[in-house]
Amino acid sequence: MEKSNLASKENMNKEIAERSIDTQLTQENHEHERLFFGRTKDGAEVYDRSDSHFHSEGGLTPELLGEALATIEANGRPFIKELVRFDRIIGGKTCVEVGPEDEIIMAYRKGRSGPTPLVKNREASPCDSVTIVLRKDRSIRDRDVYETLTSYVGEGSPREPWDPNLTSEEDRKECEDFWKTHALIYDDELIDWEKTKAYEFMSEPAKEAELVRQRTVYAGLFISPEELYSRRQATLEKPIEHPHVTTAFKPDSDQLHLAQIGSNAKIYAIGYGNDGENEGLLVKVEADSLEVQEACDALEIPHITLSTSRRGQAKNTAFLEFTPLEEPIELDGQFGIFSQGAIIDSQEKLQLLKDRIKKILS
Repeated sequence: MEKSNLASKENMNKEIAERSIDTQLTQENHEHERLFFGRTKDGAEVYDRSDSHFHSEGGLTPELLGEALATIEANGRPFIKELVRFDRIIGGKTCVEVGPEDEIIMAYRKGRSGPTPLVKNREASPCDSVTIVLRKDRSIRDRDVYETLTSYVGEGSPREPWDPNLTSEEDRKECEDFWKTHALIYDDELIDWEKTKAYEFMSEPAKEAELVRQRTVYAGLFISPEELYSRRQATLEKPIEHPHVTTAFKPDSDQLHLAQIGSNAKIYAIGYGNDGENEGLLVKVEADSLEVQEACDALEIPHITLSTSRRGQAKNTAFLEFTPLEEPIELDGQFGIFSQGAIIDSQEKLQLLKDRIKKILS
């Protein structure tokens, strides 16, 4: 490896120190920018997520949500899904069963990656329950803090078929079957009209790319697990199955870089961190593609998660304190996306994904 490609040891230490400051600022901003909803029965704090999925259209209010949260025992669980019933009617259920006589349109809701069936001329049915889905925020170490993944009046419903977190054909079929017979009640305020109208007028190649984007969890540089773990052994309970440097989580269309899928990069691990819940490497990237290089340069804490504890979450590797490695570790990476449970890191795999999406929609 040519040492001219990397900073000197002194500069490397300085860069890691600067990254640590960035990490602290990122963590502090992450904690304070969100709306506080209340506490669980055992005292855990609950905040809204930054891209809020709080559904007020069924009559849910922050006060009602706080009342519901106060009945839940968090017990430190990493993921919580609860149906809380009240002793009174608190709103209207807006997800209803539909048939051939109903007028349905497909539209993008605000904050959603894909379109949702909306039914006109229907009314919400009276409801006494709230569904709450919470995820523990592992970036905050000194107390139990959760963020709401979603909250709404009514009982739980499956994910929508385009959801990038659907990984199995069985789960996808269950979701498709449900949304063929159900829809949300139409509400102008729910709709992202700009995104909905933009899709209608897209060219066919642009629509193809949009359908891929809807189903993509993240874009990044993927590393062979065999290569990585032969160079740096994972030490926590759950080694990462698909190690990578994330360039964009739930990417926008300009973050997909579909034409660059399969392009190569050199990845240099320069720092190591492990707090018992997350283990990872701080990295520098030299990508063949200018687009990919610019995406990597924009990252605050470019890193690879090596492993997590049973309760750890890979997203919290960015909050580790990294110490310099004696010698950088050189790794090969390929740009790609993680979509529908698989790594798409070549143009051939991308075409197969597009063909599969077309088959699902036909």
